[in-house]
Formats: sequence, C-alpha cells, structure tokens
Amino acid sequence: METAFVISSNVINTINSLPTEERLAVTSALAAEMILGSAPTCGLTPMQEVLYAMIKGYVNRDTARFHNSRNTTVANVIPA
Repeated sequence: METAFVISSNVINTINSLPTEERLAVTSALAAEMILGSAPTCGLTPMQEVLYAMIKGYVNRDTARFHNSRNTTVANVIPA
C-alpha cells in the first residue's frame, strides 16, 4: 500500500521560521512519524509538541486537499 503525504511551501516556510532547536525537533518528529511510523512526541518539550501538532495539521490538510483534487480530476475525466 502506498502512503503519500504533501509537504507544501506553507509547511516548509513555517518550519524555516522556527528557531533552530524547535526546527530540528519538529522535523525529526515529523520524519519519525511519517517515514518511520514511530511515536513522534517522545523527547519533545510541551511547546515543541504544540508546534509539531500545528505543523502536522498543515501536512494533513495539504495532503487531503491534494488527494481530493486528484480524485476530483480523475472523476471528471472518467465518467461513472
């Protein structure tokens, strides 16, 4: 089964705007969850957990939009 996720420019800009310590912690947590499938919040401070949840929400939203637009496009091309 293929699992795809979208890292938009909004996500990248948000991560890049964080201080270095938070940037590294949040990106490591995202990679741990999305690529490795492991628990993302171990080792994060409470503030980093909030940032992680916010950015993960952006990724989930952008991924859903991508998949919905892809399904809509296919549905318009292939009549039912």
